Amino acid sequence: MKGSLFDVLLATTERAAEILESERKAAAQIPRPKRKIEKPSSSDSKRRKIPNPAINSNERPPLPEEFKIAIEEISRGADAPAKLVIQKQLYGTDLSSRHNRLSIPMNQIADDFLTEGEKEHLRGYDSKSKKKKYLDVKVVGPSLAASETVKFSRWDMAKKDGGKTSSSYVINGKWNAIVAKHKLRIGVVVQLWCFRVHRELCFALVRLPPGNGSLGA
Repeated sequence: MKGSLFDVLLATTERAAEILESERKAAAQIPRPKRKIEKPSSSDSKRRKIPNPAINSNERPPLPEEFKIAIEEISRGADAPAKLVIQKQLYGTDLSSRHNRLSIPMNQIADDFLTEGEKEHLRGYDSKSKKKKYLDVKVVGPSLAASETVKFSRWDMAKKDGGKTSSSYVINGKWNAIVAKHKLRIGVVVQLWCFRVHRELCFALVRLPPGNGSLGA
């Protein structure tokens, strides 16, 4: 090849570019087999599902000391000690203003906390309104500020496939006010404790710090 070294390098570069472009076009014309994307089966999805940190934990953080003091002052030490009802992670439906309720699934209750008379009352219906009966109860919130009076009731939900009915206790009524006042958020783990003042059922809602396990969903 005649010419200066620069001319030789320039010609070589141009030729290399021509060869590369030719190979690229040839490769683009070769049909490629379509890659089959397999959707995970429902069983795979269940196996790969990220476990809820609020499930399958045997740890039960005790009632915080400040709540013990508050409950003793409210009840004056005259009634039964506080019992853990449930420890759970809050979900969207627990915080939705439309639902306005905290769900307490019966199969996740830590300790039996109701009297037989209370259980029987909550199974019944009001003769006039035909609605399920409920109890007016007070809830002391995470900030230990003034308590809220809410409704405590039982919900029985039959499954669509005709399976076994699932039952839950729920706190509703002014539940939305508790959510707003204490700035509860999805993913927060709470404990619900019950105690009694002159035999009347009351609750304490404890917000656990991040990293604590839980007993229920």
